[in-house]
Amino acid sequence: MNEQKLIKQFAENMKMEFAVKDMSVYKNSDKLFGSTIDSAVIEKYLSLPCTTVYKNTGSKLVTRFTLGKDIYIMALSSDKPETFDGMEAEYVISDIKKLIGKLGD
Repeated sequence: MNEQKLIKQFAENMKMEFAVKDMSVYKNSDKLFGSTIDSAVIEKYLSLPCTTVYKNTGSKLVTRFTLGKDIYIMALSSDKPETFDGMEAEYVISDIKKLIGKLGD
């Protein structure tokens, strides 16, 4: 399955399983999927040392990962502040790791 299809399927699963309203994926600062993210915000996300949850308005889980020479940024957003709390965040991160494995194949 190609990269776009894998990401789209993953986004649909996140929306069904969790209260994810929106998901954006960037590869080497180019948008692959979802909403547009401001370039200054992309730079901020690129500097993250690990997966981070923001709780300013609603909830946002942001992660970056590398496959080969490509750097990916994934941002999942929800209107519900509790979306990425506790075990739910663990499940989302586990699913992201599975997606990374599929993208790497």
